[in-house]
Amino acid sequence: MGMADKMDEVEGGREGLGSSIASFTRHARRRGARRNVAPDAVDYVLAHGRMIQRTGVMFYFLGWRDIPPCDRRASWASRLEGSIVLVAPDGAVITIYRNRRGLRTIARKAKYQLGARDHSTAREAAPPTAAMARASA
Repeated sequence: MGMADKMDEVEGGREGLGSSIASFTRHARRRGARRNVAPDAVDYVLAHGRMIQRTGVMFYFLGWRDIPPCDRRASWASRLEGSIVLVAPDGAVITIYRNRRGLRTIARKAKYQLGARDHSTAREAAPPTAAMARASA
C-alpha cells in the first residue's frame, strides 16, 4: 500500500471519544492503539512538542524541557517524554512512537524528500530477454 493510499484513509477527529483535534491515518490509529498512546496524548505532543520539518513531513518531538513545569511531576507526562508524532503536509497524523533519543535521529535526516528516481528510461534501454521475446511472439 503506497503513501497515497494511506492518505486516502485519513479519518477526522474522534467525535464523542475525546477532544482530539488531529486526523489520523489508519496506520496511525493502529500504531497508537498498539503503543498505548491516546488521541489526547497526541494532541498534547502536537501542542507542546518541538516541530522539526524533515524529509517532507513534520516531526513533533516532546522532550523533558518541552513539558510545562506544572505537568512534569505527573506520571502521564513522564510517560509522554520522548514521544514523536509524524504529521503529513496535509495535517494527518502518519504515525506515533516513543524514542527518548529520537531528536538526534530526526536531526540527522535529510531536510527535504529527495525526488523518486525515474527508472522508466533504464527499463526502456535494457535489452529484451529471451522470455520477453517469447512473450511478444
